[in-house]
Amino acid sequence: MNYRLPLAFLTLAVTTSGALAAPAQLYGKSVVVSWTENRMQTTDRSAAPVSKTAQGQLSVYVSDKGRAFSRVSMAVDRGRRGTGYGQRDTVQGEGSARSVSFSGNSMTVAAPRGDAGAMMIRVAFDSGFAGCSAKVVTGKSGGAAYTRVHSMVTGGTYDFYSVQTSGESCSIQSGNVFGN
Repeated sequence: MNYRLPLAFLTLAVTTSGALAAPAQLYGKSVVVSWTENRMQTTDRSAAPVSKTAQGQLSVYVSDKGRAFSRVSMAVDRGRRGTGYGQRDTVQGEGSARSVSFSGNSMTVAAPRGDAGAMMIRVAFDSGFAGCSAKVVTGKSGGAAYTRVHSMVTGGTYDFYSVQTSGESCSIQSGNVFGN
């Protein structure tokens, strides 16, 4: 879904420390959320907005000490140039703008997206922390026509006019999804 996010949320996404401790049931486990984005954006081949589809994935590993490590990955179909892939890693509490926090049976990941946008991923865990569901929300600050982003796939700078998310899925697995 695409929402206009107030500046207060953007500030919260940038400054939240994520100090809320992970539930012990998630220690030593990984949570993986996948979704689809349908965007109206500029590209390296078009200054006018065009429709693009991307596949997103958030992976969070909670260490045996309760510390969250996260990675956001994107895959974008680039036509004849094939699919482009990119990712950004974050260690909670080391100056990261991406925040991972826990409250009861839920996890919230918030991050700025470009110069005027944000993304929030909310995960709800079942009572035994064996399964989960997720919702991904993106938006721009009030009054912004677009948010200018630095692509993790191409390294270029693009303007996102709208982003619609759908098809969210969520899974929990034992061990470190990053392979360490």
